[in-house]
Amino acid sequence: MSGISKPLHLYLVKNLRGIIYFSKFFLPENELEWLKRRFRYRELGVSESLKLELKWKKLLKLPRIEDDPVLDSLLQASSFVCPLIVLKEQSLKDFKKAVIAELKTMETLSDKDLKFNLRLVNYSITDFYIKSIELAAKSDMEGRKKLAEKDLKRFWRIKADADGKTLVAYIDPLLVKSDIKNPLYVSLIPCLVLDFG
Repeated sequence: MSGISKPLHLYLVKNLRGIIYFSKFFLPENELEWLKRRFRYRELGVSESLKLELKWKKLLKLPRIEDDPVLDSLLQASSFVCPLIVLKEQSLKDFKKAVIAELKTMETLSDKDLKFNLRLVNYSITDFYIKSIELAAKSDMEGRKKLAEKDLKRFWRIKADADGKTLVAYIDPLLVKSDIKNPLYVSLIPCLVLDFG
């Protein structure tokens, strides 16, 4: 990892709770404020290629791996074994066809439920990290899709509704850039979508 020492990288793998991403067309003030209140003692990361200027002690600007903020955010999440936190459902459109599984719902979750589901997406990437990298090494894209679809079952408490908003999505970085060579960057990325309207 250029720009980050190995000890710091290991510290961040253990302590980063997620990588924030949002489209350049939005300023998700409510969602950022919610994260700021809920993560006073835990770190979140953001790709420096997103060019986000915030005075927030627990938000770490991560040295970019790629200039494209969409791809860079995915690579950061994979390298730090943590989920993506997408602010505003419309921001998910930046990932286009790379979303391989998702959970939509009409439910409005409480703060407690949102935090609980953020913990679940953290467990997701930890649980399937090695398997998804192994499948990438075999170029088994269908296997990666099935892995994401199977993992969706951990969100059984949420009532699914195809007409609702996306709450959880799984993104495959290899569908954004197919020739990623470093296995550190090819994990499937689960994400929680925060959208307060």
